[in-house]
Amino acid sequence: MISSLRSRQLISGFGVIMVGILMLGSMLHWFSYSYKIDQKQAELKEISYDILGYLNFQDGQFSILPDEDVKADARKMVTDHKLDDVTQNHFAYVIDIKDKKIVWSASTLSKPSNEVEDDYYLRFNLDKNLKISFEPSFAQLKPLPPKDLQKLESDPLLKQTYTQEYLLSIQSFFQADYGNFQFIVGASIADIEKEMQDMRGKFAILLFLSAVLVLIAQLALSFWVVAPIKEFENEVKSIEAGERELIDNHYPEELLPIKNALNGLLSYEKGQKQRYKDTLDDLAHSIKTPLTAMQHQLDQLHQTKHPPQIEAVAKVFETQIERMREIVGHQLRRAMVTNQGAMILSQPIRPVLFRLRETLLKVHRDKPFEIRINADEYAKCRMDAEDMMELFGNLLNNACRFCQNIVEVSAHQDNNMLVIDIDDDGLGFPVDNPAKLLQRGVREDSKSDGQGIGMAVSTEIVSAIGGKIELQVSPYVGARVRLHLPV
Repeated sequence: MISSLRSRQLISGFGVIMVGILMLGSMLHWFSYSYKIDQKQAELKEISYDILGYLNFQDGQFSILPDEDVKADARKMVTDHKLDDVTQNHFAYVIDIKDKKIVWSASTLSKPSNEVEDDYYLRFNLDKNLKISFEPSFAQLKPLPPKDLQKLESDPLLKQTYTQEYLLSIQSFFQADYGNFQFIVGASIADIEKEMQDMRGKFAILLFLSAVLVLIAQLALSFWVVAPIKEFENEVKSIEAGERELIDNHYPEELLPIKNALNGLLSYEKGQKQRYKDTLDDLAHSIKTPLTAMQHQLDQLHQTKHPPQIEAVAKVFETQIERMREIVGHQLRRAMVTNQGAMILSQPIRPVLFRLRETLLKVHRDKPFEIRINADEYAKCRMDAEDMMELFGNLLNNACRFCQNIVEVSAHQDNNMLVIDIDDDGLGFPVDNPAKLLQRGVREDSKSDGQGIGMAVSTEIVSAIGGKIELQVSPYVGARVRLHLPV
């Protein structure tokens, strides 16, 4: 399938126009050819009538009327129409259908009939059962091959005579006691074929020039038609970059439904996200007051000595209060996680990774290890900056906690996804079911149920932008976290 609208418009428009030009040219060629054939038919019909006006049939013989003036006029008419042409491009004769013999020919007016060989005349495969009528019938045929085929092959001019087509005017008539005859007036249509060939050559040149002009016009038209779509795309990119909030330019009516739908989606998403954030803020502030009061009471309780049972209970309360605070903080951060429908500008991961490397090396300064970053400046993904910092911070912190000597981050692009591998040389993931670490509340370090928010938050962030997270075995025989992030 063609993915480009401009390509579709170019191919469809160019194809329709060129097919139209071809059809128009074919029709013009056919009409021109038919018109010339009709003219030739009218000419042969007129010649046949003129000749019949001079012919006389008597005692089974055809001849010109016995009048010197008539014979002179007949010779002039034959000469004017080139009916005595030795190349046989024009001819007129009468043939006896039964004996298949030429009983009269226009060439006999210029030379005696006993000097004309029978093989001199062109013969055609005519319908013997043509209706007897004074109105001529017409046929377009090639002559039958002569008896002397060797002479035909050795004489190029004669070969051309027998390979070209002729237009024939045929009149059938019956003479009592003598049988059926056919009066044939023929002319070569080689000149018409040559004109049509020249016309086809000129049409081919015209077609080529038309194709070039149409292609140039289509290209210019495609830029004019696609210009609003490019402008629409630039506005969307401006929204991604945070330079504007809505699409507010005027566009053709075909783009208005998309504009309105997108503006509605952006407005709804903005309001929904704000309401979600406000609700979580209100909830956090509501919970902070009782948590602060409970912590204050625990602090006072620690100032005096109590039995071990009371101390143990206080310890549990303190742990649970700290956990509630972490949960509240996590939910507040989750309010900022961008969902899949949001429009975020693609940004490089390299600066974030280097910033986190400096921080984590200080945090784990009591542990000698190295953080390698193999990601160039072209490695980008479509993610909110805060989400990116939290995602890589959680995963790199886990790798730093469990590694022995090396933590390595590498990135490469696979189609429309940026694939990021975070490797370490630690103990690796559990063999039985590593995917369980992506579930909320599971911690591998303690091998027991606990808060375990880090991996769960990472999974939610990646899923929210349409990505994927996988747990694999590292080349360093440790853990590998593979991220598939949209670019």
